[in-house]
Amino acid sequence: MKIAIVIAGVIVVAIAALVAIQPGLLKPASLADVKKSDILGFSPGMTSEETNKVITQRRYRCRQLRDTFTLECAVDGAKLTIDSDAADDRHPIRRVTAELSNPGPQDAAVKSISDQFNAQPVKDAREGWIWIVGRGLKLSYDGAALKLVDEAEENRRSKDGSSR
Repeated sequence: MKIAIVIAGVIVVAIAALVAIQPGLLKPASLADVKKSDILGFSPGMTSEETNKVITQRRYRCRQLRDTFTLECAVDGAKLTIDSDAADDRHPIRRVTAELSNPGPQDAAVKSISDQFNAQPVKDAREGWIWIVGRGLKLSYDGAALKLVDEAEENRRSKDGSSR
C-alpha cells in the first residue's frame, strides 16, 4: 500500500513538472489553433436564435430593416450590418459588415486586425486586405469597413444560383 502511494506521488510530481515546463501540453489539440472568427460576437453560420442571444447579452441596439432579414446595429462607433439567409428557417448569418467611423491609419488597422484574429493578411486589388480566419471564413478590410463571410457557402450559393 505504501509503495502504491509513493508511486502515485511520483507520477503526480512528474506531471506537475512537465506542465510547469510546457503549459500547453494539457491544452486539447482542437484548441491549439483556435482563432477569433467573429465581428463583435457575430459570425457567419449563427442562427437567428444565437444572434438574438448576443444582442440581448451585450445589450446592442439593433433594428431589422423592413421586409428583409438584415439587422443594423450601432456598436462602439461602428455601423454593423448583419445579413441573414431568408430561405433557411433558422435564418443563419451569411455576412457581417462593420463600417468603421474612424478607422485611423490603414497600416495600424491591418496590424491590429492581424493581431486580433491571429492571421496574416494578403493584399487584394479589389477587396483590400484579406485574412482567412476561424474555420474558413474570409475577413476583408478596404480601409473603411470589415466584412466577414463564409467563402465556401458564398461560392456554393453562386453555383446554385447560376445553375438555375
